[in-house]
Amino acid sequence: MVNGLNAQSAKHRVISIPVDRNGLQMRDPWTGGMDSPQFSVCNLNGDSIPDLFVFDRVSGKVLTYLGNGGYADNMYTYAPQYEDLFPSSMRNWALIRDYNHDGIPDLFTSTGLGTLVMKGDIINGLLHFDTVAPFLKYIYPPFTTNIYTTITDIPVFTDVNGDGDLDVLTYDIFGGTISYYENQTIENIGNPAYNVDSLKYRLITSCWGAAAQNISSNSITLNINPITSNCVTGVLPHNQNNGSPRHSGNSIYAFVDPVYHDIDLLNGNVGYNDLFLLRNCGGREDSLGYICEWDSIFPPCGVPMLMPSYPAAYGVDINGDGLDDILMAPNVYAPYDYASGNSRNTKNVMYFKSTGDTTCWFEYQNDSFLVHHMLDFGTNSRGVFYDFNGDGLMDIIVGNYGYYQSSGPNQYQSSLAYYQNTGNSTEPKFTEVTLDYNNFSNYGLLGMSPTFGDLDGDGKADLIIGAADGFLYYFKNTGTTSSSYPAMTMPHFDSLHVTGYAAPFIYDVNGDSLNDLIVGGDDGHLVYYRNTGTKNNPHFSNNNANHNFGGIDVCEEQFLYGCFSQPFIMKDASGKMKLFVGSIRGIIFEYDIDPAKLDTGSFTLIDSDFLGHYSGANATISIADINNDGNLEYLVGNSAGGLMMYSDSAWDIYTTQIQTPDKTFRIYPNPSSEYFTCSIDNTELVNPYTEVIDILGQKARADVTLQNNKIVINVSGLSNGFYVIRIVNAGKTYKGKVLVIK
Repeated sequence: MVNGLNAQSAKHRVISIPVDRNGLQMRDPWTGGMDSPQFSVCNLNGDSIPDLFVFDRVSGKVLTYLGNGGYADNMYTYAPQYEDLFPSSMRNWALIRDYNHDGIPDLFTSTGLGTLVMKGDIINGLLHFDTVAPFLKYIYPPFTTNIYTTITDIPVFTDVNGDGDLDVLTYDIFGGTISYYENQTIENIGNPAYNVDSLKYRLITSCWGAAAQNISSNSITLNINPITSNCVTGVLPHNQNNGSPRHSGNSIYAFVDPVYHDIDLLNGNVGYNDLFLLRNCGGREDSLGYICEWDSIFPPCGVPMLMPSYPAAYGVDINGDGLDDILMAPNVYAPYDYASGNSRNTKNVMYFKSTGDTTCWFEYQNDSFLVHHMLDFGTNSRGVFYDFNGDGLMDIIVGNYGYYQSSGPNQYQSSLAYYQNTGNSTEPKFTEVTLDYNNFSNYGLLGMSPTFGDLDGDGKADLIIGAADGFLYYFKNTGTTSSSYPAMTMPHFDSLHVTGYAAPFIYDVNGDSLNDLIVGGDDGHLVYYRNTGTKNNPHFSNNNANHNFGGIDVCEEQFLYGCFSQPFIMKDASGKMKLFVGSIRGIIFEYDIDPAKLDTGSFTLIDSDFLGHYSGANATISIADINNDGNLEYLVGNSAGGLMMYSDSAWDIYTTQIQTPDKTFRIYPNPSSEYFTCSIDNTELVNPYTEVIDILGQKARADVTLQNNKIVINVSGLSNGFYVIRIVNAGKTYKGKVLVIK
């Protein structure tokens, strides 16, 4: 356990470094990935276009997107400058709603066995959240009692009865029936104790819709008798399940029925692949609801809503027709947790367009909404900088826990991805070469964590891979100018073993010209294996290792395992050795290495949040100066399987400058293939000065015209890539980003 210490300012987020895949430039490669994303529509910048808030259950990380007026997934522009405005305490699930109708996002998130509510506000032009309900409660005279919500569920916060305020639907403690908690604001008009901010609820029924789930399957029992089941009193109705409680684990999403105009539900179930329909024919004035039919294969035509092994639905109007479309994603934890099973971790956001009728209800569009624009390596990405082809430019090698497999001996398959730096010494650019270098997936390892260094004294960097089983695997470099690892040289290298999820790093720590090994693991500690061999014959042993290197423990309090320490060592400008350690906590720790304490004692903690940003659970780090400007770049992986880039220098100004809600500068369509339009709401453009700036900071030549108080820019003369648009009008400067893809 370490105490908080932050010694320096936050690093700058970098999102403009180009990455090519299959000959095309990726739009948002550096977002950090998605495993179990949860989607909410909100307003982040105060304009008239809906934005998108994404919370990932696996990584605990927020992703924010600004709406740009387009359609499909091009309607959103990645905007990481808003991510740090959200509290880092969110866990399990987080949904944005506007419960007090002030146009500012409010936050509903999991806490213990209930719901924590944080009210959004604008302070000094920035979005800010304050807790208004540590536990959302309902009135149970003469007491108020917690509205139960399990951490595995996704509850519903919507207007169930049509009176304009926000009600709650959530499964009971055993996951058998749905409880309906009615917001009492409208029912008590004129009573100051029940204003729009009061969040006071009453339990109407504990088996809303007169339906219950079967104990041993995800089938539904209809027409439960509300009297014999004691639904109004809240006594749980177990008789329909032969007296046994059902396990918890349900995701529910509410939408308005196109015919009955009631609240219908889409229900996901832990351990099952289908998202099924619960259709309500009760009438919204009937707050008890009445589920008249259910369908386990939904929608009834086209591609069904199926995704292993616990799907959840979220409503987003993607095509701009005023109807909520469906985004379906997994609702499970990471595979090492096993709390709710395994799940698909690529191609894991399915988009279904609303038809507005009940013929097909929703039409399948694709399986990778937003995800196909980002670097995503399944679960637990571990990226490292390494000059793989010997051209003097830093390439990127990425290991992972694995990609989900629907069939085969293992549910996950781990591999090494190789991204070659095809730019130059000052302008990095990465091109995808392979997602499975030399078919390393055939080794059957899980949790591949690579590191490179010369172990046998031939002047070429060898490869060590740590794995989930706690062992290390040695690959000798047989290449000449370019690295080559055609086969595994030694499994279970020197029988070295840590508790699990071995994360090795090769470095000559004691200065004897022999490379040593420092290995992290799931217990949060580091193990120092001193190289006691020779230059050409390395030797390591568990017996003379320091299993508490630097006295480091990156576990949170009361946790002994699942902490995932990952080391990186380098010398600073003064020649002093610095140790950086990634962790389950989503932050990077920095330590001074004391050469006198390599075998015993504790290192000095310099910074307990080195990057100054939460990067997602199981954060890992690799460091290099990839553009030779004297500033360092930081490559970060996480449990959601993506990559993020940070830097000591500001590559992208717009990632650190928060747009205040009164800024109404918009660029659309974005991405653009022919032209794009810049508009500034409620502002008259008088001889505006416009610049189009490429990622190198150079002004690009573009055809700019002023039409109907809007600036139209022709992109025919621009190359593919990111551009910053700078407009000066009436003494004010406006900046935004656009991606050109032809």
